[in-house]
Amino acid sequence: MINRLILLFLLATPLANTANAQSAGDAEAQARTALDRFLVAFNSGDNDQVRDQVNFPAVTHGPNSITIATTPEEFNIPYAANRAQGWASSRWDSVITYFVSDEKVNFGVEFSRLNTAGEVYAEGFVFYVFTNQAGHWGMQYRAGDLASDRYDQTALETAKQEASMALQEFFEAFNAMDNAALRRLHHVPQALIAFENNQFLRAEELSAPLVNTNFARLQSDEDWLRSEYEDARILGASPTRVIFELTFQRVNTSGEVYMRIPALWVLARQDGRWGLQFRSLMTSTVD
Repeated sequence: MINRLILLFLLATPLANTANAQSAGDAEAQARTALDRFLVAFNSGDNDQVRDQVNFPAVTHGPNSITIATTPEEFNIPYAANRAQGWASSRWDSVITYFVSDEKVNFGVEFSRLNTAGEVYAEGFVFYVFTNQAGHWGMQYRAGDLASDRYDQTALETAKQEASMALQEFFEAFNAMDNAALRRLHHVPQALIAFENNQFLRAEELSAPLVNTNFARLQSDEDWLRSEYEDARILGASPTRVIFELTFQRVNTSGEVYMRIPALWVLARQDGRWGLQFRSLMTSTVD
């Protein structure tokens, strides 16, 4: 069963789930409400309340790697450290909604941290992916420390350029069916939230199926010829992480686009090289 799921997500075969589908507008409204519930729970200072607003496995993307909390007990906000820095509460200053699908919504949030006197002592930017699991909208991915004014601008522009080049190299290696080259453009641990029922995949080593594509199967099952990406835009960046929203498509030997997937890709810089570390896929816009 596990191998079958892995194959489905690596091939990203679009499967309809109309029985549970909701409109994108409803999904956005419900996810936005869940985002506000998450803030209320966060300000409670109680990890149990926060965990109720999280969908698992949950990914926290730090400056140097990702942490995957498989169970609620593994997910913790470091309240003691926050309070030692002066934290008493947080607030949303602005919320930007990015890609929206029936079961998944991406948010960019500018926030402030307030001390016990109600004064702002820090500001930042955090990126969230909220998903719907069996009717429960919750946070499943977050990446913080992305406020651009915190970093040297030359280093930030270099990171954006290098990550963009790595993204292009990834598709070139994919179309060359070169898994050896692709492994140099992956980092582990790595996670993916697929579009079918938000199924979760992870890779702890470079030999994992998530980072090795079965190109022969891709060709035989889908008549795949090549993959392309378009509309790539950077939503957040630091010197070690760059978040892209893009749309990738698959083309068959007849030259037809048979799959078009809006997606979130996060590339990270580790050991001096840029590589893919997190993906979140939306539903294909091609039936």
